[in-house]
Amino acid sequence: MILNNNGNIITVGVGDLKIGKSPKMIKTSLGSCVGVVLYDSVQKIGGVLHLMLPNCNDREGKPSKYADTGIPLLLDLMLNQAKSKKNVLTAKIFGGANMFNVSSELFDIGKSNIAETERLLNHFGIRITASRVGGTKGHQITLDTETGVVQSRIFGEPIKEY
Repeated sequence: MILNNNGNIITVGVGDLKIGKSPKMIKTSLGSCVGVVLYDSVQKIGGVLHLMLPNCNDREGKPSKYADTGIPLLLDLMLNQAKSKKNVLTAKIFGGANMFNVSSELFDIGKSNIAETERLLNHFGIRITASRVGGTKGHQITLDTETGVVQSRIFGEPIKEY
């Protein structure tokens, strides 16, 4: 959760978040989880949140596991630790797959994660500039903090850049 300057690649685990400054690469793998990428193009600093569920609902565990506590935490780190300006931050979101091919809206965690992520980013006034969400396959994403480009690979498909 701290500004990480060790090595070139920063890996974000499930239910975690990290920020890094150019020339770092920040990567994570997603299924029904959603990856939220915040990027400051002025300072070339990015942050990646790997959220698992839409709402904390007073559950135990790290705040970064949930959209409603993880997104404010990532935003706080970018604004207060990395000293980003809110008006230059942009967001890109990935993942949220229906990994278990469940047809019930009630059990489609990916869809719930996407909806809550979009709602919260809108609430905080952070513009979503790209998204690659939904589907039934996992994603692997890598943020290049130098350019702000996110490489997204859906397993079994070619890499796309956002």
